[in-house]
Amino acid sequence: MTDEQPEIAPDMDPAGDLVLAVRGDRSATAADYELPLTVPLDTACEIMEIPVADGKRLAKIDGGFHPLVPVFHVGRGKYVASTAGLIRYSGLHKVREVLRPPGEVAAK
Repeated sequence: MTDEQPEIAPDMDPAGDLVLAVRGDRSATAADYELPLTVPLDTACEIMEIPVADGKRLAKIDGGFHPLVPVFHVGRGKYVASTAGLIRYSGLHKVREVLRPPGEVAAK
């Protein structure tokens, strides 16, 4: 068995049903978190702590705002960013903090 994961483009998940399963360690049998494969550009900007206007400009001009964070054009003026890339850029804790469902309490 291999740890290699298939590449999944945003257009392969039009209903937003697929999730990124994050395990705390390789011995875990279940995911510690399930996160969306991609997040809207404004959410990515919040995670990366950059202004949304700058993020939109970078996505349009450069195709992304950081080499670790792929950005995809998925519709008329709509961009999404890779959640895995955001985790590589800012860490799982920061991504979880921003994506935490309303009402969920942060772990202490």
